[in-house]
Amino acid sequence: MPALLAAAVPFAHAATIWNGPPINFTHSTPTGNLSDQWTTNVIITRSTSAGGLYNSVLESGAVSGISPKGTAWAIGSLANFNTLTYGPCPLEAGNHPPGFVGTTFVVHLTNEDIYLSLTLTSWGGAFMSGDRSFSYTRSTPAVTPPTPTVTITNPPSGAVFPAPANVNIAASATVSSGTVTNVQFFTNGVALGSVLTAPFSLTANNLAAGAYALKAVATAAGISATSTVVNITVVPPPSVSISNPASGAVFAAPANVNIAADATVSSGTVTNVQFFTNGISLGSVQTAPFSLTANNLAAGAYALEAVATAAGISSTSAVVNVSVVNPVAVSLSGAAVNSGQFSFNYAADPGLAYVVQSSSNLVDWVSLVTNVASGSPVPFSDSFDSNPIKFYRVGRLPNP
Repeated sequence: MPALLAAAVPFAHAATIWNGPPINFTHSTPTGNLSDQWTTNVIITRSTSAGGLYNSVLESGAVSGISPKGTAWAIGSLANFNTLTYGPCPLEAGNHPPGFVGTTFVVHLTNEDIYLSLTLTSWGGAFMSGDRSFSYTRSTPAVTPPTPTVTITNPPSGAVFPAPANVNIAASATVSSGTVTNVQFFTNGVALGSVLTAPFSLTANNLAAGAYALKAVATAAGISATSTVVNITVVPPPSVSISNPASGAVFAAPANVNIAADATVSSGTVTNVQFFTNGISLGSVQTAPFSLTANNLAAGAYALEAVATAAGISSTSAVVNVSVVNPVAVSLSGAAVNSGQFSFNYAADPGLAYVVQSSSNLVDWVSLVTNVASGSPVPFSDSFDSNPIKFYRVGRLPNP
């Protein structure tokens, strides 16, 4: 095999390696103007008047013993491009090296600092034969896999959650060819975990109050892309409880019932408290004190609730159950004197308040006892005294 002229060429660390899919090129005789464009600065052909190769961009023909301008050649593997010694191309006028058929070269395009692999597959006749044909297989620019695209689809940017929050994070990740093989999720730059196949989603558990920047990084064929940041906020939920009326309270119909709630939040301000009876909204109050009146309630059972909102987060109070009754007429019965006590019973509605009064002249009345009836009839007794005349009456007190 003819010797390859050698000259050292410094290795450029920023070199571009063409290790893409190979292509075949054939230059046939007598068509002498076929050429192979490698770059805009390098188009390789074989001279019709001289036997070697030349760069038709920079040269008008081949010069014996000199490489096509802008190229340097070495025998070896592209994998070892940085350890090879480069010199003139042996496939030039006056050299006619059929012994190089089957040889693999590494060609350095010196102006662009590109390295490619070339294997000579045929070489035409000697200079005087007029056969200027040749063919080779060479590597092409590396094929860069397509970059995936990735977008966080849930939650929406600006979403607010109550602490501690379990937030489902979902992403749409695609690539024009191939498959997305991994989507990694991050909160505030800290990895939450990875999902290898669609659907790409996971849950961030027990997030404390604070601001969170969510990102997703999708990978396909070793190429990664990062989503736009989605910002969410986790806030402490408000607390709310109904402070009036008391659970179990009873009212006489038609009842005007004042409903009050205590509502607070550890940071920020409660901006709304909405009141409900049996799931139906009574109305809202935006500032403390949080209270309103349910008017003209008919007889029936009522479940009272209050919903407090702060920073877009709502909390619901425990239910307070009250009832409204059509009151029975107050009537006295069973008057008796026994062991120095005067006693009687009166009809009442359990849960309603009553007052018992006495008088000696039916003009001036003195209240003896006020109580909330626990049942009906309600017994009452008073010490018998020497006053020859004493009157008693019982009245139902107004709703509180």
